[in-house]
Amino acid sequence: MRQTAGHAAFTLVELLVSMALLALIMVLLAVMTSSTANTWRYTAGRIEQFKGASNAFDAMTRKVAQATLNTSWDYHFPGNDPSKQPDRYVRESTLRFLCGKTDALVKTSSPRRPTQGIFFQAPLGYVDDPQDFGGLDNLLNTWGYYVEFNKDNRPAFLDSIPNPPTPRYRYRLMELMEPSNDLSIYTKSSGNDTYAGHEWFTDALSAAPAPVHVLAENVVALVLLPKLSKTEDPSGVKLAPNYTYDSTVTNPNDPSLDSKNQLPPVVQVTLVAIDDASAGRIAKGANVPAFDAELDNLFLDASRFDDDLQTLQTTLATQHISYRVFTSNVSLRGAKWSRK
Repeated sequence: MRQTAGHAAFTLVELLVSMALLALIMVLLAVMTSSTANTWRYTAGRIEQFKGASNAFDAMTRKVAQATLNTSWDYHFPGNDPSKQPDRYVRESTLRFLCGKTDALVKTSSPRRPTQGIFFQAPLGYVDDPQDFGGLDNLLNTWGYYVEFNKDNRPAFLDSIPNPPTPRYRYRLMELMEPSNDLSIYTKSSGNDTYAGHEWFTDALSAAPAPVHVLAENVVALVLLPKLSKTEDPSGVKLAPNYTYDSTVTNPNDPSLDSKNQLPPVVQVTLVAIDDASAGRIAKGANVPAFDAELDNLFLDASRFDDDLQTLQTTLATQHISYRVFTSNVSLRGAKWSRK
């Protein structure tokens, strides 16, 4: 008598276990996919939020690197009296380089301009009348950067319509661009060896309209530290211990570092930007945000740069403000530093 062989098969319990495992794996894959997608969206969002600040930082550092003084050597007359016998050669320049606390440089408290600014001449070839002056790419311009708390620049007619939109007050990185055809530095400094005023850029800032535009929004701090090379000054603070550098004066902190009519070899540029969501959340109309008061107490002593930057970061983090720090040491190609 022949027996029929039994067919192999899964039991109901095995099928249920397999389906449960398969469902668990699918849930885990869905969670991982969702988490990855959320991370990608968050990262992409942060990159996009700070893209404007990143582009502005790159543009700013490229311009700063092109600063020039076109220094020459000339006779020094005792008592600045040309009728006397010259006693030595000295560096001379009709161009200027200046950085430091913006309020002190501009000498106005309104609008609010926290932290530091920088102003200089560079062969950028910018003109506002290209028909008569275009094509001259190496013309000199007065250029500058600083942070300002202001409202958005919008067409005037918007204020006259019913229920006009509320102005957006933000911290903004501003760029001064004095066109070559309006360059005013020579009217101040040419033939005037003792001129150390700031009108060569403050006149442009106070003009109506001023040759200024927004380079990036939500930039809350700009810190500029002129430095010598690391070989000459490993500490990086001898040249500008209080962040101020003025090419019209001899270094008041160390006469052996005669900065008069010389460019600093290096400028450490640091920019702190916040995201627009945070800026909108802390916005209080024309009133500056709460953390603004902290800015006046920071970046006054170059030896405390790291501590001050950490303090600012902690202040922003405590208020749940998303931020990003950009920093770079910019070599000034026109610098020919000398102790003589």
